Amino acid sequence: MTKTRIAELKDRLKEALDSRQMRAVDLTEKTGVPKSAVSFYLAGKSQPKADRLYLIARALDVSETWLLG
Repeated sequence: MTKTRIAELKDRLKEALDSRQMRAVDLTEKTGVPKSAVSFYLAGKSQPKADRLYLIARALDVSETWLLG
């Protein structure tokens, strides 16, 4: 993955959380994705694999494609 794609995911994830007035811990509770992993996604240090991306997209009511940019 390129850093640009990770940055896009990071920004879109923050945007989706903000628009739903959710925090990272809320996303963790809704998805079961570990808090540390969500923190890495929000920091742009890593990108979720397909199974976690699906869970996050469903919890935020957005498409996986949109999250990836």
